[in-house]
This record gives sequence, C-alpha cells and structure tokens, in this order.
Amino acid sequence: MYDKDRVNMNILVLGGDARQIYCAGRLSLEPGIITHTLYLKEDDDKCMDSVKPDVIVLPYVTLKDGRISCPLVSKSVDFEEILKYVKAGTKLFAGMLPSDKKDEIISAGGEVFDWFDDEDLTQKNAALTADGAAQIIVGKSHSAVSGSKILILGWGRVAKACAKLFRAMGAEVAVSARRSSARLDCVLNGYKSFEFIDRKAIEAADIIVNTIPCNVINVDELKAMRQECWILELASKPYGVDFSLAEDMNREVVLGAGLPGKYTPEFAGRYMAESVLSKFKKGGDCSG
Repeated sequence: MYDKDRVNMNILVLGGDARQIYCAGRLSLEPGIITHTLYLKEDDDKCMDSVKPDVIVLPYVTLKDGRISCPLVSKSVDFEEILKYVKAGTKLFAGMLPSDKKDEIISAGGEVFDWFDDEDLTQKNAALTADGAAQIIVGKSHSAVSGSKILILGWGRVAKACAKLFRAMGAEVAVSARRSSARLDCVLNGYKSFEFIDRKAIEAADIIVNTIPCNVINVDELKAMRQECWILELASKPYGVDFSLAEDMNREVVLGAGLPGKYTPEFAGRYMAESVLSKFKKGGDCSG
C-alpha cells in the first residue's frame, strides 16, 4: 500500500519492449511514486545500485531463452541481476517465470505476482493480440479480414477475441476445437464449429489462425490447404506448426509473436501499469 499524498514508493521498470516504456510513463503519473527504468533506453538510470526498489516490473513474458530480453537497447540480461534489487518485501511483477526463478525471488525476501494470474489483464491482452492479428491480415498483400473465410484453431482467450473481432470486421469465422463443450460454446455464440481438425474446414479456409501452443498442423493438414491459404501463428513455443515442414511444402506461415508490444504498446503498457497499481490501492490486498 502507498500513500499518494507523499512520495514513499520506488518502482523499477526493467527490460522489455515498448510496452514497458508506456507502463513506466503511466506509473510516473501516480502521486507518491518515483519510477526508475533500466535497459529501456541508453540513458536509463545509472544510479540504481543505490536504490532498493519497492516494486520491480519485468516484461509481460519475462524470459527469452532463459534471459530477460531488452530489445530496445539490443541486449539481454541474466535473471540473477534482478536479485541485487530485491529486498525484504519487494513486489516483483513478471510473466511465466519458471518455479526455480520464483523461488530465488522468494528466498531473497520478495513476492512474485504473475501477470497471467490477473484475469482482467489477460483478457485485455488477448483483445490487443486480436487487434494485432487483424493488422497483420490487413497489411498483408492481397489479404483482408472482410470477406475472408478464417478458420481459428483453439478456443481460449485469444481465439475468442480473434473470432469476435474478425466477425465484426466482416469475416466468415469458423472454429476447430478439441473439447465438445468448446464447440458448443462456439455454436451458441454464432460461429461455425468443426471437429478437431476437420479437413473440410481446412480446405475451405482463406486464412488459418492457430492459437494452440503444441504441434497440431502436420503433413495432412498442410496438404489439405488451398495454395493461396496461409497460416497466422499466434501461439507461443513450441507453436502449432512446424515452420520447416510448411516451407518444404510451400505453405506460408506468418509468426505473430508479441503483437501487443508491436502494434498497441501504449494500451498494453497502460494495462500493465493499472495491474500493478491495483495491488497497492489503499485497502487492497498486497499479499499476492
């Protein structure tokens, strides 16, 4: 908890893409907070060694190949560097940290808040991912959302957000999902629903949007695609399609990773800042 009438909270925003810049900017507007940044621009705070932040804000997906990605300064940082900023009671916000990394923070006296445990934030981020996906489709030569037959694989948050947006933009949306309850939900929401993965649905699609983070598009599915159909991969590693196999079969795959940071960083950063602030409102629960 912080008292907005006086400065008594230091927040360090470290690493990540443009989302972190906007997150730091939003936090700096809050009375009672001093915001510091590291690895977001070349002239970042260089005196952080003398500051023990109360809160550390790390990227939405924190680690890439085991390190904190800092693309804005063309470097990456060992996670262990974070530990020198942790004191008893430090609140650390991160996304998808492995359990051993969380244990290191806890052993140093800190608390860990996972971005993905904030349902409001994940829903907003899914909507921004859908916005980015639509921009990719519109920006791609000879493609449009309106009038396209778009097959979505999966029925999680991102799939639902994409289906809603694409339909609003005039697409004919179909969904292929494993669970019968998910397929029923699709039908009740007015979408065409298919068994997983239905060959006829693939044959009819202009664009296939995958949201499932495991290999689901194989030789048979790639063969069933019409030549002009292409795949937009929105899932995280290990992805839903083998890129090398798709290339060998002359099938186009576009990787849509980190879309909120690329297409809507201002909103994504603002939502992250609001998630942080929600944990420290007077009377709020800061226990995690």
